[in-house]
This record gives sequence, structure tokens and C-alpha cells, in this order.
Amino acid sequence: MSENGSSVSSEDIVAAYRMFLGRKPSVEEVSVWQGIRSLGERRAAFLESAEFSANQPKAAPEKLPRNLPGTDVEWQTDAATTSLLLKHVKQTWTALGESRPHWSVLSGDDFLPEQIAQNEKAFFDSGKHTLAALTSALKRHGVSSNLNVYEFGCGIGRVTAYLAATFPQVTACDISQSHLDRARQELADRKNVKFKLVEDDRFAMTEPFDLWTSFIVLQHNPPPIIAMILARMFMKLARGGLAMFQVPTYCLGYRFKVAEYLGGGALDGAIEMHCLPQSVIFNLAHQAGCVALEVRENDDMGPPSQWLSNTFIFRKPPIPKP
Repeated sequence: MSENGSSVSSEDIVAAYRMFLGRKPSVEEVSVWQGIRSLGERRAAFLESAEFSANQPKAAPEKLPRNLPGTDVEWQTDAATTSLLLKHVKQTWTALGESRPHWSVLSGDDFLPEQIAQNEKAFFDSGKHTLAALTSALKRHGVSSNLNVYEFGCGIGRVTAYLAATFPQVTACDISQSHLDRARQELADRKNVKFKLVEDDRFAMTEPFDLWTSFIVLQHNPPPIIAMILARMFMKLARGGLAMFQVPTYCLGYRFKVAEYLGGGALDGAIEMHCLPQSVIFNLAHQAGCVALEVRENDDMGPPSQWLSNTFIFRKPPIPKP
């Protein structure tokens, strides 16, 4: 058949529809395509049609390149400034827990107060995915599930319920009293959960724990607070214990200077997104004698052309046997 010929049969058109669109064309559609005499015009019109485009697999989102510039992130500060930063985080999240508790945890329209009645089950069901990631990691690294778990940033208990059904003892911690109050209500029948409120730079981590976990939480804290949380966690992690957590480690164009942050009108009660460089996290772990078992990219932030988020798994080696 020549490029400019008109010998495309109705069977050819039906076959094209079935192959590329997964359906049979209507009589009218066959008639329209047969009316286009040039094969090249037929091909172009078909490939450029809205229906054909809609049926094509979506291209993978563009990711950050490997040759990234450095970031200017100030992650150390003094005690007085730490107190100011913590006060701001506490005020922001306590207010969010009062006004939009579910949405503040998973920021989708389905979880706004006016929509939550019909979507609350889906909200809590989503917590099982975090549990699956944790238990899978424990199996990969040969760690028992008979653990004392510390969940940092429990919110209103979305993941806590699954942890409590799997592990013998769970400590659920948050900086927001309003979130904790709701979590207590949700898990009133769980006797193996202890709730703790962050009140100072010890971050409610006063006793050792075997497994420490935190997802989509650390990013809402300024870098000095993220670093202090992780430093405290690495110190209190029990020998042989595991820490599995997520934190953004890079954002294109991100900059954090404490003085600019405190003086630049950033403290407006909005949900903030921050990151902490990988080098800082590895250094904090090293200082506490913890070793990295896994570092994997995740899709908990977006867009991937701007943000890099990692899931880390660290272990504090057990005391060597004599």
C-alpha cells in the first residue's frame, strides 16, 4: 500500500482501534477515517488524537540530576534559639490539630474537616503501608519484632494503631497536645501504648528504645530541630536497636539561616517544609556509634525535580560478647 494511497480497509481501521485504544470503532468513526485519503495524514491524525494520547503511559517525573550544587543550611544553634524554634513548631501544630487534624497529617482535600466523615476509614487504612515497610525491614535485617517501639510524630494515631497491634510496647510521641488528645481517643482500647508530649530539647526521649520510627514528620521542623531530634534519637537507641525514618535531604534552591528565619516573617502558622543534608545525618549517626544499613530514595516529597527525600535505616551495634 503506498503512502498516499487510499486502500486502508475498514478492517485495518478496526484493528488499529483495538490495538491502540482497546475498543471497536463506531461506524461513523470508520467512515471518517476512510474519508482521509493520505495514509500519512491518517497516521498523524490518529497519533495526535486526544484519545490516543490519554491512553499512553505517563512519562516518569523528572528527577534531580546527580551533579547538584551544595545547599546553605545552618543546622546548629544555641539553647535560647532552640527554645524559640520549638515554641513555634508547637504552636503551629497544636493549632493545626485543633482546626484540621486529619489534613495536617495527610494534606489531601479528602481529609479536610468537611470531607473527613466519608474518608476517615481511608485515612486510617493508609497507616498499614508504614507498618509493612517497617516489618519488611526487620525481616531483611534479621531483627525480631519483639521490640519496644518509639514513634516520633504520631499525629492522631494513623500508624500507631498498627504498631500497637504488632509490637508489645509502643511509645507514641508528638509535639502537639491537640494531636495527642485525639490519638488517645482513637487508641483508648490499646493498653500497650504510652503517649508522650515533646516539651523540651530532650524530645520526650528519656528511656532507651529498640526501634525508632518517623515518617512525613521531620520535614516540618527547621533544620536545627531535625538535627537535635536525630542526635537525641541516636543517643537513646538501645544497643542492637534499629532506627527507620524518612527525611528530605535536598531541595533545589533551599536555604536556611536561623536569623533570617526568625526575622523574616516565616512564622505565620503555615505548614513548613525543610530538609537536612545527608552528610549531617551520617555524621550524627557516626558520633553515636550507629551504622547505616540502608538509604533509599522515596516519593514522600514532591515534585522530584525539586526535592530529594530519603528513607534511612541505622543500627546501633550490640555490645560484643566476651
